[in-house]
Amino acid sequence: MININLIPLERRKKGFPIYKLYIIIIYSILAITLLLWSYNLFMFKYSESKLSKVQGHLSEMHLWQERYNLNQVQNSDISNRENIVKNLKKSRMLWSESLAELGNITPYGCWLTSVSQAADKSNKITIEGNALKMEQLLTFIANLQKDPKITDVSLVGTQTTKATGKSGVDIIKFTISINKNGGGTDAK
Repeated sequence: MININLIPLERRKKGFPIYKLYIIIIYSILAITLLLWSYNLFMFKYSESKLSKVQGHLSEMHLWQERYNLNQVQNSDISNRENIVKNLKKSRMLWSESLAELGNITPYGCWLTSVSQAADKSNKITIEGNALKMEQLLTFIANLQKDPKITDVSLVGTQTTKATGKSGVDIIKFTISINKNGGGTDAK
C-alpha cells in the first residue's frame, strides 16, 4: 500500500532530524573545549611572564639581601659592643659626680688632698685629707655614712702634724676607705 500525502509541502509536519542535534552538541562541546584550552594557555603564558618578572626582581634583590645580612651582622656587633660598654659603665666611677658629691659633704675646716680608686676593685675608694679639728673629721665621716651610694666607711688612720708656715697650728692628716655600691648613674 502506498501512502500519498496530499497536504501541501509548506504545511507538512516535518520532524527535527536527530543527527543535526548531535552535530550541534558536538560543535558546542568542541567550541567550549577550544575556549577553555585558549583560556588555560593564556593563563599559563600570563603566569610564566609574571614568574619571569618576579625572578628578575629576585635577582635584583640579591644585592639588598646581602646588604641586609651585612646590616644584621653589624647590628649584632653593635649590640655586643653596647653590652660591653654597659658592663664597663656599671663598674666605672663617674669622677665628675663623685668629686662634686665629696665637695658638697666635706665640712668647713676639712679639705681633701687625694682621692684614689683601687685598681682591682672599682667601688673601693681611698680618701686622704687634712682637718683642723677632730670634730670636723667626725662630721665628714658621718656625712659619708649618710650618703646612700656609700655602703661602708672606715677610718684607716690619722696623724697629727704641725702646719707649715707661721701659724704652727696642729692639723690632722687622715685616710678614709669607702666602698660605693656601683658605678655611674645607670648602675643597678
